[in-house]
Amino acid sequence: SHSYTGQDYSTQGNAGKISLDQIDSLSTKSFPPCMRQLHKALRENHHLRHGGRMQYGLFLKGIGLTLEQALQFWKQEFIRGKMDPDKFDKGYSYNIRHSFGKEGKRTDYTPFSCMKIILTNPPGQGDYHGCPFRHSDPELLKQKLQSYKISPEGISQILDLVKGTHYQVACQKYFEMTHNVDDCGFSLSHPNQFFFESQRILTGSKDIRKESIQPEVPQPRPSVQKTKDASSALASLNSSLEMDMEGLEDYFSE
Repeated sequence: SHSYTGQDYSTQGNAGKISLDQIDSLSTKSFPPCMRQLHKALRENHHLRHGGRMQYGLFLKGIGLTLEQALQFWKQEFIRGKMDPDKFDKGYSYNIRHSFGKEGKRTDYTPFSCMKIILTNPPGQGDYHGCPFRHSDPELLKQKLQSYKISPEGISQILDLVKGTHYQVACQKYFEMTHNVDDCGFSLSHPNQFFFESQRILTGSKDIRKESIQPEVPQPRPSVQKTKDASSALASLNSSLEMDMEGLEDYFSE
């Protein structure tokens, strides 16, 4: 099975431990590239399409934003994009409450794992969600890594991993380079895992509680990575996601 079986990050044990004025700084220090990309796009465009709102909104929930903070965060940004406050309240605040399990079926939706981001709902034109290592053009990915101050040698290593379809290992390599560690010491399987491991290194777990995690699908080093049948993995994952996704997309309008 390729379904995610590790920490789901749905518990709100961290709720309120992140303030809204920390997010910009945290995005450059501790967000994985998929979430760093979404945050940058939101700040620049003052809007994200539904795929981006789902992926990023649940990630923020998982790192500790409360429902009240989330409503404030998204409303402030969308209003900067000249959206009428009443339109936001009518069209978007319900969606956010729904993702926190306060509307509809009262399902407490969990942040997306790496496999879910890689294998489902690929980004289209005008979208910023997805996995940059899986869904970005190699040249654009190279430029993005350069803007993140990754060394030419490091970029070459990452692009080689991407070419071999080792997307999570590539993100792990990015983690090691941005945190100046030779071996990150974990098998990356979840964006929220990336965040908590980053904070563990940067703060010594003093400010943000580190969640204990289990690996999703252990991804061996490239030398022993076996070729996987993507279509088979997708079919297996989709079956495990049907209940999770049911009803959610209906509430995330453009």
